[in-house]
Amino acid sequence: MNHQIAVDREGRTWVILGIGNTLKVHRLSGTAPVAVMDLAELVDMYGPLILAPTHSAVADEFASIIDTVDLVASDPETASVEQIRIVASVLRGILSCPTSETASDR
Repeated sequence: MNHQIAVDREGRTWVILGIGNTLKVHRLSGTAPVAVMDLAELVDMYGPLILAPTHSAVADEFASIIDTVDLVASDPETASVEQIRIVASVLRGILSCPTSETASDR
C-alpha cells in the first residue's frame, strides 16, 4: 500500500494515513510534541504542507495527489476505485472539522 508523504513548514516529514473515516498523520522525521495527530491539526499547527509525489503501482510511475484529483474530477469513468477512494478520503479529512455542525446535527 502506498501512502502520501508530506513535509511541514519546519521540514518534518509525515505520512498521511486513512484510519476509519479520518485522516491521521504519523511523524517520520524531525521532532514535534506528538508523533501522531489528525491531518487537520497538523495543517493548523505546522502548515502549509508540501505533498511528495506518490508511487503509482498501476502505472509504475510517480503521480502526485493533485494528478489523482484532476483525473477523478475530469474523467471519473477512467479513475480506479482506489483513486476515487483516495480523493474522497483526502476531501473528507480536509472538509471535516470537529467543531463544524453537520446537517444531521441541525
